[in-house]
Amino acid sequence: MIRSEGTTESGVPPPQVRRRARLRGSFGRSGAIRTGEAVIGGVAFLLLLQAVLGYNVFDPVFWNRFQRTLWQGFFGTLGYVVIVLAVSLVLGFLAGWARLSRLRSVAWPAAVYVDLFRGMPPIVLAIFAFLFGPLFLPEQYNTQSMGLLFAAFALAAHSGAYQAEIFRAGFQSIPRGQVEAAHALGLSPPQVMAFVVLPQSVRLSLPPLANELATLVKDTSLLGALGAVEMVALGQEFNQQIVIFGGQLTWVFGVWTVIAALYFVLAFAVTRVLLFVERWFRVPGMEGVAA
Repeated sequence: MIRSEGTTESGVPPPQVRRRARLRGSFGRSGAIRTGEAVIGGVAFLLLLQAVLGYNVFDPVFWNRFQRTLWQGFFGTLGYVVIVLAVSLVLGFLAGWARLSRLRSVAWPAAVYVDLFRGMPPIVLAIFAFLFGPLFLPEQYNTQSMGLLFAAFALAAHSGAYQAEIFRAGFQSIPRGQVEAAHALGLSPPQVMAFVVLPQSVRLSLPPLANELATLVKDTSLLGALGAVEMVALGQEFNQQIVIFGGQLTWVFGVWTVIAALYFVLAFAVTRVLLFVERWFRVPGMEGVAA
């Protein structure tokens, strides 16, 4: 039987070809449309806000004075975002997995961690970590920058507690019969996790996980209260310079408009990446249940 390239003998494209086509088609079109809608909506809101409050965020004099401070704060925020997202995902995954362990010595500490960190405000955790974290290190490492790193880890631990429950729900969504069948076929526990549990649980965990990570991106602004070099702290410092050294008071609106827009870009980028991963793992007709 003659078949075209990229199809099976029955004429049906193999799964990997269908998956790539789905990503190029559905994700490409919907992603472009959604991004375009976000840009248009953001620009329209910006123009309306400027008309109501009477400022111009595109003022060249404003940008000449603000751009250096802005980009310094942006890259500082970006660095903290990368650290916090990576650490929180690792903590959330491990804690969620540990909570399902049959060993009490593993499940109980994970449950205590989740309940404790979910019940405390993130700013309180960051302050404690900033003040006391460096004290456990040698004296040469007892610096403000190290304290800020501990504070970032505290924010990651706070979000990791919420992510642990997200991952736990994903793991529990897998029917027990599938796991038992995999063990009966001779798969080891790591193989069961890699080939049976993870592909399904990750797919189901991604939508709520995207919401939590978008919130975490914005929570990094709390580090500005501790002296971190990030957008909110430097934006507030620039506003004080406007009052002290001169400048248009309407620039204050421009500062927070630009900072808000950049936080939106970061959060939107994170959610789009997770949406891409979600569509990569998606099984047609099995979006709401485990495969």
